[in-house]
Amino acid sequence: MIDLLSLELGELEELIVEMGFERYRAKQIFSFLYKQKVNSFDDITVLKKDVRKLLKEKFYFNTLEVVSNFQGKDGARKYLFKLNDGNFIESVLIPMENGRYTICVSTQSGCRMGCKFCATGRMGFKRSLSVSEIVEQVRFILKESGLKTANVVYMGMGEPLDNYENTVKSIKILMDENGLAISKRRITLSTCGILPQLEWLKRDLPYINLALSLHSVIDDKRSLIMPVNIKHPVGRVLESLKDFPMPRRKRITFEYVMIKGINDTQEDAKALLRVMSNFRCKLNIIPLNKHDLMGTKFEPTPLDEIERFASYLRDKGMFVTIRKSKGSDINAACGMLAAKVS
Repeated sequence: MIDLLSLELGELEELIVEMGFERYRAKQIFSFLYKQKVNSFDDITVLKKDVRKLLKEKFYFNTLEVVSNFQGKDGARKYLFKLNDGNFIESVLIPMENGRYTICVSTQSGCRMGCKFCATGRMGFKRSLSVSEIVEQVRFILKESGLKTANVVYMGMGEPLDNYENTVKSIKILMDENGLAISKRRITLSTCGILPQLEWLKRDLPYINLALSLHSVIDDKRSLIMPVNIKHPVGRVLESLKDFPMPRRKRITFEYVMIKGINDTQEDAKALLRVMSNFRCKLNIIPLNKHDLMGTKFEPTPLDEIERFASYLRDKGMFVTIRKSKGSDINAACGMLAAKVS
């Protein structure tokens, strides 16, 4: 049987025609899947019963089992999903200041990048998600929360470019105007920077909002924080980003989790300045979120020191923001997702 939620509209059209039905039926099915968010062919009421019966024999819905969801004091809501093979993932619905919402999705159960500050990295790698398992996080949360649409950030569990094909395909499904119709400008992909996938992204998803988990531009420091830097040195990653296609008013986001005594020094600020001057970019400084899996080696930089660091760069003409993380009280903020079952 075929996983229905892993199909782009064009693929569904081909299969529907092969079954002897009119091509437009595929658009009807696709619309019911994503606009009305049905979970059964029985709910696609524009189709005759005999048609629905044949479709049930060909396709299946790979939906997720929600184990729990908790809302934090700031309104962020974390969902724990169980996959069909018994693995778990987490997703987060985040309220924004402008009245909109952002859905933070996972692309893997666990992660093999091993970033030292990240709970997902500490839990190790289980497996990559299928296209439908990525898409269904958005579909489920929109339906459960009653929202018609939301921003989507690929910043949950896992490295999106380590699950390249499924990540790219899931984004194309989310963007399809016949379905959820989420604009490319409202989707952000965050990566630690692995090659050659960054090069492929220029071809497959040009103009996507891109965020690089940077955390240091000094090789030995970045390797300490992010072991992936040993295989994919920051210099090579940044070189690949120099010609990344972006809309005129967009910037590449450099994400920078600030860790006391490691990447918050004057040396780090000056090194960042040299790099940032070569890009149309912004630096998003993220205060370190402590969690049970982190240990005592890393500590957050005090907020007043973060402000001084940011002010130095701003005074030199750089665009710098300091993220106000949400969901930390329910372990839903940056670096805290570990799919723990209570």
